[in-house]
Amino acid sequence: MTQQLYLHIGDCKTGSTTIQTTLAGSGLATPGTALLYPRPMQHGMLARTLTTHKHLLDKRWGAIGRSFASAEWDVGVISTELFEFSSPNRVAAALRQHIPDHAESLRVIAYVRPHTSRFLSQFAENLKNGHTTGDMQEFATRMDRLGRLDYVARLQKWRDVFGDRLIVRPFTRDRLARGDVRHDFLGLILEGRAYELGDITDANASLSLADLALMRLLQRRFAERLGAEHPSAIPFGKQFGRLLHATPSLRPFERLRLSRSLCDWFITRYRDDAEQMDSQWIGAPCFVPALLAAADDTVPQAQSLQAEDHFDGETLRLMTCWADLILRQMQDDPAAFGKRLRP
Repeated sequence: MTQQLYLHIGDCKTGSTTIQTTLAGSGLATPGTALLYPRPMQHGMLARTLTTHKHLLDKRWGAIGRSFASAEWDVGVISTELFEFSSPNRVAAALRQHIPDHAESLRVIAYVRPHTSRFLSQFAENLKNGHTTGDMQEFATRMDRLGRLDYVARLQKWRDVFGDRLIVRPFTRDRLARGDVRHDFLGLILEGRAYELGDITDANASLSLADLALMRLLQRRFAERLGAEHPSAIPFGKQFGRLLHATPSLRPFERLRLSRSLCDWFITRYRDDAEQMDSQWIGAPCFVPALLAAADDTVPQAQSLQAEDHFDGETLRLMTCWADLILRQMQDDPAAFGKRLRP
């Protein structure tokens, strides 16, 4: 069997953690096919060596290159959603240098989520992990300035480098195999060969509006004392978010929604991008219908993310005291702090 290497590049908020957990876990079996997914589970540092950690490029890419050179495998996968923020040219150069036998045959897989769905999910994730503590309008302005939702332009840069070896899949339940990104991804890389898959828990399940308001309160307090985006804020957000999701609330679940005015702005701003996604990349109506349908799931006015609008004064007093206690532990080495939080 000819070896085939795949590079999974995200996007963020398209089930990447679920895919990575599946590839790294014991619940996946591929009888007759040797599947290699080098540990550690998430290959984020490979992407970081192309931007903020360039001094580690040879070390990290060299290590993963040796993994593929020394093992017996039929299908190999490198996966991190952080490649969304990478230069395709730099990725290709690293592949040619450190995995030269597969650099020209490697296939790239990207999942892309409809604009408003991606925005809402990303905003909630960034609130949870302390990447942002502002409001939804501020975050929309920021994403617009960075061009994160200008899908066509970003994907074209990858196509310019990898050509028809770039595979783009819409992250919508009705277009995923069996409505599940795990089955969709495995179907792509195994090309119809047999596999067996167990159940997993969604590691990034959605939080309610009230829980997000609480997370925002806590992350703001951490940022005030430790500085914006302190490394310990992320493991706290991930682990506390999982606890909140796993512990049933006594109140009805209220989802995060766009206001009608913000939704109208999204429709105007991203209609052209959605049309080009459907015509150039999907070949069927997908992103435009999703963008227009978002108007049916809005609220008249922006939802409040002020914790005092969701919790009584005594609850807020207790949570603030608890946050200050956690702050003392966050003075420790971030790696040690994060390790203590994991189950």
